[in-house]
Amino acid sequence: MRQKNFVIFTIFFLGLSLFGSAQIGKRFPSERKVVKDPVTGAMLTFLTSTPAGDSKIYPTHAQWTADGEWLIFRSNRVRNEALAVHEKTGDIVQVTEGGYTGMLCIAQKSMKLYFMRYATTDTAQRQRGGPLQVVEVDLQAVFADSKAGRMKPATAYQRICGTIPGDLGAGGDMALDAEEDRVYFRVGKTEAAKHMPPGTKIEGAFGPRNMGAGPAGLMQMNITTGELTYIISVPFQIGHVQSNPWVAGEIVFCWETGGKSPQRTWTVKADGTGLRPLYPEADYEWVTHEAVISK
Repeated sequence: MRQKNFVIFTIFFLGLSLFGSAQIGKRFPSERKVVKDPVTGAMLTFLTSTPAGDSKIYPTHAQWTADGEWLIFRSNRVRNEALAVHEKTGDIVQVTEGGYTGMLCIAQKSMKLYFMRYATTDTAQRQRGGPLQVVEVDLQAVFADSKAGRMKPATAYQRICGTIPGDLGAGGDMALDAEEDRVYFRVGKTEAAKHMPPGTKIEGAFGPRNMGAGPAGLMQMNITTGELTYIISVPFQIGHVQSNPWVAGEIVFCWETGGKSPQRTWTVKADGTGLRPLYPEADYEWVTHEAVISK
């Protein structure tokens, strides 16, 4: 009996330890290094320098916080959570708790971070399918309280903006509007088909990766009220949903095939008008990526 109790308590406390290790505001030692390039003489700054599976946010989205001091990134230091590293000090801070899925969206007018996460998890805190929450993080408060060593519960820093029903098939790509009052995201085939004009030719898969078949759609959420509004359906698979950081209500996305498509880049207004190719391609052109870098 003693041995069984010992095993049970060991597992219990191990669970608490693992849960506690994934808390928002957790700090990690600086790994910042400045190295002189032996060829050019340029000074190179490495913000992380250990093999921990670090990766930056995809180049369709902002990488830095509004104050220009913190870079937000993904890492296996804390799985399924986002971290931030300070450019000057090298301080590393965990900035989410409870996991996320898809794109990390950093506001550029405020110290906020937005992301999606599944509303339900199992007992091992693994994410499951179903409804998705759009979550806002108060980065300024996280950084200040983490530095002071007086973190509050995650709910003091993370606000649920709204919930996306599971039957919409949402997930993956999400973008924050230039006015930072709404987010855009894609929805799945079933919902998109409901809004597709009758007689529209639905595209099949294209290319060697067997991707690109439609339909797909775009929706938006008001991050203050949580209100959901449908934008548009298209007859192909949507990917790389992004906003124009300088023009409110302007969305850019792609016909996602994993590479070349017949017409890759598209744009539409948030009210569903103005759908058109952003860059009309010739058959001989090979367009596989896109990012908004100016007005």
